[in-house]
Amino acid sequence: MTGASRAAVEALKRRPCPGCGAIDPEVVFEQRFARIAAASLLAGYDVVVCRACGCGYADRIPPQSEFDAYYKELSKYEHQDSGGQESVQDRARFVDIAALIARHVPANSTRVLEVGCANGGLLASLRDLGLSEISGLEPSPYSAAAAARLFGLRVRTGTLSDELRDPQPFGMIVLVGVIEHLRDISPALGRVRSALVPNGRIYVEVPDATRFSEFLDAPFQQFSVEHVLFLSVASLERLLRRHGFTPVHQERLARSHTANSTMPVVAAVYQRSEETSAPITKDEATLPALRDYTTRSRAMDAGIQSAVDRVVAARTPIVVWGVGTHTTRLLQTSRLRQANIRAFIDSNSNCQGKDVDGIPILPPTALIGRPEPVLVSSRVFQSEIVAQIRDTLRCTNEIILLYPN
Repeated sequence: MTGASRAAVEALKRRPCPGCGAIDPEVVFEQRFARIAAASLLAGYDVVVCRACGCGYADRIPPQSEFDAYYKELSKYEHQDSGGQESVQDRARFVDIAALIARHVPANSTRVLEVGCANGGLLASLRDLGLSEISGLEPSPYSAAAAARLFGLRVRTGTLSDELRDPQPFGMIVLVGVIEHLRDISPALGRVRSALVPNGRIYVEVPDATRFSEFLDAPFQQFSVEHVLFLSVASLERLLRRHGFTPVHQERLARSHTANSTMPVVAAVYQRSEETSAPITKDEATLPALRDYTTRSRAMDAGIQSAVDRVVAARTPIVVWGVGTHTTRLLQTSRLRQANIRAFIDSNSNCQGKDVDGIPILPPTALIGRPEPVLVSSRVFQSEIVAQIRDTLRCTNEIILLYPN
C-alpha cells in the first residue's frame, strides 16, 4: 500500500454512522485502490463497524455528489457489449424478485417506481406479472435509453439526490442493490418516504454482510469500489426504522449473479410509518462476520499474491484484462504494478481510452493481433472472459488465470 493512497483516504473526515449517527468506529480493514485516470471514484476507505449500534460501513469516503457523478458517467451496469441484454442469471433473478415484490403490492394498478433500474429487466418482469403502472429512475443515460429500447419502459434519468415525486405518489418503491451504494442515506430515505402514499411500501435488497464468508468471492471483493454500507437484517431494520419505516417481511436469500457467483442478500418489505424509533438492541453479528470474512480473504489472497509474484518475476510483457475492483486493489496491494504490463483491456466503454499509470485501457477487440499473454484479473467473470477471448475474438494468446478454472 503506497503512502499516497493512505494519505488520500486519511485526508477525508470520518462520517457519522448511517445506522445511529454516532462517530465511534472500530476499523476492521483498510481497503485501497489504484487510480484510473479520470475514471476513479475513490482511493479506498476504512471498513468500520459502529461501536454504538453494530452497523458496518465504509468510512473516509468522498461526498455524495462524487458518487452521483460516477454512476451517471462511469456506470458498469449497462452491458453495452451485449446491447444491454441481460444474462440468463440476471433474467432468472429478476423473475424471482418480481414474484416476491408482487406478493406485497396491493393491486396491479399500484404505482411502482424502481430506483436504480439499470436496463429495465426487473421492471419488465413486474409488468409480466400484471403490474401496469411501473416506471424507473436510473443515473446512467445509456441504461435509461436501453430500458426504453428493450422493454418500452418509462425511465427518468436521475439519482436519489433528486426529488422522486411524480404528479402522484407511489404505492411501492423498489430499491434492489441501491442502499449499499449510498453515502448520504438519511436524505435519500427521506425522499423515498415523501414519495410514497400513506402506508406505502418499499422493497429492499442489500448484500447480507453476515454471510460474506459463506459465499467467498475474490479476496475482499465485497469491499468494492462502490459498496459503502455493510448491512445485516438487524442493521437494515435499525436504519429503516430510524427513517420512518416498519418491517412487513424480511428474509435472507442467496441470489445467483453469474454461473459461478452467488450473493447473499437481505430481502425485505417495509411500510411507511409515522414512527421513527429504532430498535435498542445492538447488532452483534456484523463485526465478527466481517472479521471472519477478512481472515478468509487474507488466506485466499496469499495464493493470488504468489501468482502475481510469478508473473512479475517472469518479466514477460502481458496484457491485463479487467480494471475493476479486483485489479485496482491488486495494483495497490500486490506487486502487480511491477509486472511488465503493456495494456489493460475492459468491456466497460466508460473506461476505454483512459489509463492506469499511463498504461492505456483498450476495448476487447484491441486484443486481436496482439502477441502478449493475457492475465485475467477477475474471479466472477473469469470463465466468461476466457470464452470471449477464445470463442468471440478467436485469439490464441496464452491465458494466465489467478483462480482454478
